Amino acid sequence: MTAFAGMIAVVTGGAGGLGRAMVRAFAQEGARVVIADVNRAAGAELAAGIGEAAQFMMLDVTDEQSWTAMMDRIEAENGRIDILVNNAGIYRPNIAFEEMPLETWRLHFAVNSDGVFLGCKHAILRMKETGGGAIVNIGSGMSITANPTGAAYCGSKAAVLMTTKTAAASAGKYGIRVNAVLPGGVPTDMLMGNLVPGQNGDAFLALMAGTSLMGKLATPEDIARGVLFLCHPQSAAITGVHLPVDGGNLPGN
Repeated sequence: MTAFAGMIAVVTGGAGGLGRAMVRAFAQEGARVVIADVNRAAGAELAAGIGEAAQFMMLDVTDEQSWTAMMDRIEAENGRIDILVNNAGIYRPNIAFEEMPLETWRLHFAVNSDGVFLGCKHAILRMKETGGGAIVNIGSGMSITANPTGAAYCGSKAAVLMTTKTAAASAGKYGIRVNAVLPGGVPTDMLMGNLVPGQNGDAFLALMAGTSLMGKLATPEDIARGVLFLCHPQSAAITGVHLPVDGGNLPGN
């Protein structure tokens, strides 16, 4: 038996680079995992590869009705939700602050910030009726460091930190813990989207790795292990905090 045996875990953006690692980690530790994503093909393929421990459910994190429908289905099929990881995110890089289109700014906040708020809201509503649970929100190193060509991402991910703190303050009395993980650069499609024309991918990754104290990038599996740590029953006294998983990249780590 593992620590998560019999638990119901939901990972938003579960078909993406970080999400896949989290889904697999929870499944390996005995949880039944809901892969919540807008990418039906990738989500269904991932679920099929894992087997009975995983299932795909469509979710648009920006749409409150989509959240309600998914939560209703989870409760109908599984009786409860024990863990929610608000991982879905979007990043449109290399846009100067003064050139940022308002629609691009709003898109980042809709996915990265509103999506986390809606996830916390609806998970707390369900979890408080079943005796508690754990929520982990995925922030970023850019939640607390400024990137002038990633202002929308920085702003929306900064909002994730305060949403985490306020949700934790509200939900603690119900036995619900709310924390955040802050990845640094991780070699995923999202990170490689930062490449500018003519830039070499390997050189870019080496440059990114050189900014950490350990001289290397975290892997998706490293991020997943941080998430599992915060969700673990033995972390029952940890709430309202953010955990950088970045090899010592952030100031003050």
